[in-house]
Amino acid sequence: MELIEMLLNTKKIAVLKKVKAILEAEQDGLTEADYKIIDARREKHLKGESKSFSWEQAKENILKS
Repeated sequence: MELIEMLLNTKKIAVLKKVKAILEAEQDGLTEADYKIIDARREKHLKGESKSFSWEQAKENILKS
């Protein structure tokens, strides 16, 4: 509560911008649109409509390239 009061009472824009930047950095950075894409790709995978690899196959493909 003390922090909230301090934020409400500050008039320094620079301080508020720094706090905002810190809080935004704490978030995972994914948007709602990102989650929709992930969900759609997961559904395709579960239905067998997309190509997938085992961990060993993926490592082998990465090491070849």
